Amino acid sequence: MSPIRIASITACLSALIFTATAQAAPSEQKDPAARKAEMMKKFDTNKNGTLDPEEKQKLRAEMQNRRGGKDRKEWTPEQRTEMLKKFDKDGDGTLSDTEKATLRAEMQNRRGNTGRKQWTPEERAEMLKKFDKDGDGELNEDERKAARESMRASRGDREGSRKKDN
Repeated sequence: MSPIRIASITACLSALIFTATAQAAPSEQKDPAARKAEMMKKFDTNKNGTLDPEEKQKLRAEMQNRRGGKDRKEWTPEQRTEMLKKFDKDGDGTLSDTEKATLRAEMQNRRGNTGRKQWTPEERAEMLKKFDKDGDGELNEDERKAARESMRASRGDREGSRKKDN
């Protein structure tokens, strides 16, 4: 066998082994539990097991800094195109309620939040009807804030008792 052929076979085998290894052993960065533990270690400065408002603000600031100072809600055109390509199953260029639910479920799964409640399209429509004060079909920042405050108030003691149990 010629040296060139041996080198070619070796390069192909190395690439194959590298690819198989990379796929078989996912990066620790993608493990939601490990990422959460790392964030808690870094940002829970008073070590009480939860992130207080000041600690959350530091975490948000670092995440925003990692995104080049952009708010997380600002998707690039490339990100929007990829999102549509993946989740727009009927190909109409927009996401239906069902397609949005699929997107949300995948995002929560990536974050390890699989236990969180998934809102049905009917529940979303009801919340929109209740909090969309300007009637534009979307919740602006003030309307979202009012919705969040209402939900926190409705949870009331359940949140407080959960924190006490931990």
